[in-house]
Amino acid sequence: MLKIAIVDDEPSVVDEIRNINVSFFQEQGKPVDIYCFSSGEDIISYHQKYDLIFLDIQMQGMDGIQTAQEIRRHDKKATMIYVTSFGREMARSFSVHPFAFLEKPVCAELLRNNLKDYMEYAFMDQDFKGIPFEAMTGTVLVKPDDILYFEYLGNRKIRIVCDNSDLFIQDTITNLYQIVERYGFLKPHQSFIVNPAKIKAVFDLDLLMINDVKVPVALKKKKTIRKQIEEYMCSQFEGEY
Repeated sequence: MLKIAIVDDEPSVVDEIRNINVSFFQEQGKPVDIYCFSSGEDIISYHQKYDLIFLDIQMQGMDGIQTAQEIRRHDKKATMIYVTSFGREMARSFSVHPFAFLEKPVCAELLRNNLKDYMEYAFMDQDFKGIPFEAMTGTVLVKPDDILYFEYLGNRKIRIVCDNSDLFIQDTITNLYQIVERYGFLKPHQSFIVNPAKIKAVFDLDLLMINDVKVPVALKKKKTIRKQIEEYMCSQFEGEY
């Protein structure tokens, strides 16, 4: 059974998100337990793990970012959807990366689309063969763990650098990032997307990949990328409850 938490200090928003979730998962035939909290402190003190968490960004006391950071100390697997009054681009700058952003006032259609995406992600077959990409020779499946980085070469041509070979696809770096971000990939530069698991060393404005290629880091993204890499490293070594 799926365990879902909703954390928001506006009761009307909590009720709306809860009702949409109940309706959606009933249609999907998936039983759910939904827990509602009015503050970050409440969900932290409850000491439970959840499959899906809706987090309000702006709350009294612990805000959504602080709450997410505390949750991530003990639970690396929970999927988080931020509920925010901020614009999407501003919200994307926060350090704890959610699965999606839901802007207030809540749009039922967008929330249902988020839930559909979550279902595809959470219930992916265990024999998952990889992410489908349209390569020059046709559709290919590539496992995220096999990818070092993506490099934009211009004219919608992107090189996928893998452990044992390179592939070339037609796409924009923006569209590609929307596909692979959920797998933990980072975008340090407008022309590169990297797998943090394949970073060998971090320099001032470069990332040294395990194939000894240096990937540039945009100056304006330097602090964000360093923070993201630190969080990734911590997630690999911190224990759980």
